Amino acid sequence: QRLCNPCSEDDWSNAEKNKCVPKLVEFLAYEEALGFTLVILSIFGALVVLAVTVVYVIHRHTPLVKANDQELSFLIQISLVITVLSTMLFISKPCNWSCMARQITLSLGFCLCLSSILGKTISLFFAYIISISKTRLISMHPIFCKLILLICVFGEIGVCASYLVKPPSMFKNIECQNVKIIFECNEGSVEFLCSIFGFDVLLALLCFLTTFVARQLPDNYYEGKCITFGMLVFFIVWISFVPAYLSTKGKFKVAVEIFAILASSYGFLGCLFLPKCFIILLRPKRNTDENVGGGVPTVDRSIQLTSASVSNELNSTTISTVLDE
Repeated sequence: QRLCNPCSEDDWSNAEKNKCVPKLVEFLAYEEALGFTLVILSIFGALVVLAVTVVYVIHRHTPLVKANDQELSFLIQISLVITVLSTMLFISKPCNWSCMARQITLSLGFCLCLSSILGKTISLFFAYIISISKTRLISMHPIFCKLILLICVFGEIGVCASYLVKPPSMFKNIECQNVKIIFECNEGSVEFLCSIFGFDVLLALLCFLTTFVARQLPDNYYEGKCITFGMLVFFIVWISFVPAYLSTKGKFKVAVEIFAILASSYGFLGCLFLPKCFIILLRPKRNTDENVGGGVPTVDRSIQLTSASVSNELNSTTISTVLDE
């Protein structure tokens, strides 16, 4: 907190003008312990994600990495770097450009992450249908997952563009009774702000539902279960965030939002990638074709129906090449 100019006369009645005292400025600064701690957590999270990316690149030809859709995994890692670093826009004195950039960057980062996860979960969902039907009911080319991702991202970009029609801006929240001026962001249109994050919530629900249905799909490395736990962490964090955010004021409200962003990002990182990195680095003998398992056989070998491995029972079953009449 720093001293600023005395209160303006508009803030006081004529009888109180002589009692006006200097006000204190409040915002979440890098120099204070809370802001510095959040910055360290953001940078550490980005470095951990980059380390995971390096592991995936070095071991990209191993069965475990190839079995889990390398492109979507890399996109998820990129999106996690974006989300953890977007918290830097919430710290320091807000201005018009940072107020506009932080919500847009955060929403697009989560959209890229969740749409990439959705591509994985849809593959798991179709693999589950095939595993229980024992017949080739559906053929899904990997490009369909990429199309789903593009549609989701461009849809989010369109909503964000509409949000910027009435852009957020910085304003001074004057509370004379508390003798302070709080620098905050006026978030602009509440309807469009709810729309951009509501779109992310919809993607999260679709991810959870599709992977929850396919959670019993035999998978040597439990990618479906890992995604399910990751989505549960995401929902728990953001459901807890709402009452905490509404009950705080000033810089602590910003800190609560940053904490929720970091917690959900760390949740995805821990659930989706750390178990696989553990296998790759510390249990390399388990990173084999026999342990990982093959993909679901199809007529077209270029078609990849699942990003995870399947059970020995499914691998031993020959899937019909002709639909049952």
